[in-house]
Amino acid sequence: MDGGAIRNTQVLMCSDNLTEWCIKDTVLTCDQPELYGFQYVDWQFDGKDIVFVSRTAWRDKTGNPPRQHDANYMTFHRIRNFRAFSKK
Repeated sequence: MDGGAIRNTQVLMCSDNLTEWCIKDTVLTCDQPELYGFQYVDWQFDGKDIVFVSRTAWRDKTGNPPRQHDANYMTFHRIRNFRAFSKK
């Protein structure tokens, strides 16, 4: 599978200088990158949380999506108290 097409993982990252980045947590992931995907995430702050929606390719009543880019859902997610992840 083309590494540029992998969309099966979303992570929470932070940086003190916008040059060096550190992964703090894996927010979404799936072990079948050829089928499942999370992409085109849009997010905003909600108090101490981050809320976001993702264009998501996931199994539904008809079966698996044809590929990870063929999204069949818009999913909503919340990262509670996200600043706790940025502690070093």
